[in-house]
Amino acid sequence: MSQLQAFQDYIRKNGQDLTGEKVPVVLSDEQAKSPNLKFHFGWTIEIGVNKHDHGPHCPSGVNAGSSQQACDCAHENAKQYVSGQDPFFNETFKGMLSNDVAKNFVIRDKSLGSAPDRFVGSDPCYVCHGTGQCDCGTCHGNGSTSCTQCGGSGRNHVTRQDHNNRTVYTTESCSSCYGSGKKTCYTCHGSGKVTCGTCDGGGYLYYSYTIDGDAKRSTKWFFNSTDYHDWTQDYVANSGLDIINGMTGITEIDVSEPLEGCTFLYGLTADLPTLQFTAHIDNVDTKMCFAGSHNATHDAGGVYDPAVWKRAQKLGEGNKESDKQVLATPAIKAVIEAHETNTKLALLQENWVSKDIAAAVMSNYQTLLSQLKKQTNAGFIWKLTKNLVHFSYIFIMLAAGVALLLPEVAFESQHRLGLLDHHRFYFGALIGDFGLFGFPVWANYLIIIAWFALLYHLLPKLYWKQISQQKRWLLTLSIGFVMSYFMLSLVSFSLSIGYFVMEPSNMIVGLALFVGIYMVFFGAFSPQKWYMKLLGGVIATIAAIALQFLMMYLDKQMGLLPDNNQDYIEGLASLIIPAVGYVVFSAVEIAALSIPLAIMFTRRRFWLNAKSAISEYNSAVLLKSLKLDK
Repeated sequence: MSQLQAFQDYIRKNGQDLTGEKVPVVLSDEQAKSPNLKFHFGWTIEIGVNKHDHGPHCPSGVNAGSSQQACDCAHENAKQYVSGQDPFFNETFKGMLSNDVAKNFVIRDKSLGSAPDRFVGSDPCYVCHGTGQCDCGTCHGNGSTSCTQCGGSGRNHVTRQDHNNRTVYTTESCSSCYGSGKKTCYTCHGSGKVTCGTCDGGGYLYYSYTIDGDAKRSTKWFFNSTDYHDWTQDYVANSGLDIINGMTGITEIDVSEPLEGCTFLYGLTADLPTLQFTAHIDNVDTKMCFAGSHNATHDAGGVYDPAVWKRAQKLGEGNKESDKQVLATPAIKAVIEAHETNTKLALLQENWVSKDIAAAVMSNYQTLLSQLKKQTNAGFIWKLTKNLVHFSYIFIMLAAGVALLLPEVAFESQHRLGLLDHHRFYFGALIGDFGLFGFPVWANYLIIIAWFALLYHLLPKLYWKQISQQKRWLLTLSIGFVMSYFMLSLVSFSLSIGYFVMEPSNMIVGLALFVGIYMVFFGAFSPQKWYMKLLGGVIATIAAIALQFLMMYLDKQMGLLPDNNQDYIEGLASLIIPAVGYVVFSAVEIAALSIPLAIMFTRRRFWLNAKSAISEYNSAVLLKSLKLDK
């Protein structure tokens, strides 16, 4: 079988495997050439001085005094390596070279490391100016701090009862600072000075200078014969040093002329086998170019374009089975993955598939993505609204239940700080108005940082999909702020609940009304079919009315309402109105809980449904494009 026939059979079979379509390419005009190329290549040894910062730790080396003196010594010694008096870097590079010139050809720029000598210098610390000590940051160099018990006044206000049972207000000397208003600084123990952290108390910072060498490569080449294809020069430029692997007849030659001041200089000549065909497909002729001893593709002429487009044009037409088949086609799958992951692809690099066809494939793919996004997000607003109402009403019932069970809580609610005032807590903690959990004031910063750091690290584990850094920070700060408010409120409520009188019967009667309303909502909106919504609403309404009649009967039998002489409707209203007032007062807190929960619950449900639907396409790149790959 001729080489032309072998290439033709390979292209047809490979095209069938990649595109799923027949590729009836016909090759002709076989032109094989083997031009002789001549290369001159070499390396220039470059010497430089590098500075290294060692802080307060003195490194080993030649002590040259100050850092400037060490720098000057290094530059002076570097001249010996540049002039060749010291062959250290030349000998180092020689050790990297091989007797095989072909192996030397592929050596790129090389770092030659550092010369043996290191020149060390020291300067006084720029923070403490060589003293090794700095002013204490706690007392600002004073040796004492203002007493926190008396605020620096030296006296405390005292309230007591005298022998006539009168309340007497007076002041007395502070027992903590003995009336001085100041306390010895616990950081510097009264000295006003602390060890400098920059130089560790040594007073000096150390620097070293090394003489480093690099071998910089230069290359020049030209044709040594006139028989070559017009694209060969482009192939050599694109191949770079790797071209040596495809050349034959490599012969080392002497090089006498200089090459950009190279210290080491080599030359070689070699043959580069090249092959060119005319490819005929779909009444169009294109040129296919191959080079190197293994016939590496330089330009395949886009011979797979018709087969790829025959499949790709069906993408995004609205037929799910057709879309699945197209996405499973190896060539199309590879083109999409290369685009979405920003990676190089031989099919495109070697022009088996042209850039125009690849762009058309991606255009149809984007159409498919738009269709799938629209399908998977259908009904999102309606579902979000339902969940928002659902979660809001649950928290309304919870707030109302607290107000009904503990009426004093509802009455005293206007005196407590709400979520909108929670920033005062953080402000007070940061300026040191109080110590969190009984710890010193300075520990407030550690506790707050630890709290937000914990949330920052937990978010990616708890979130159901990939999350950007900006969104991660925003969620960390907002969730941390809101959660800290509710956690502190819960602790405060738990500690004080024993001081309130509970009214369980009030809660039972009042919540029965709220539960009845919830039943109507659940019955009317849960079913999928419209007629089932209507039927569910009617049944739920009847059940809600029946529940109220049951409460009315139990009230007559057991006296659930506080005033038995009062009409049931009026008594129920007297309970509900304060509870509703407490709900209104807590509206911000209810919104802060229900809105994020509704959004996250709805988005997560739609995300899971979308992932389940898209998984049927059996395409990892499709999941990634829709951000469903976590």
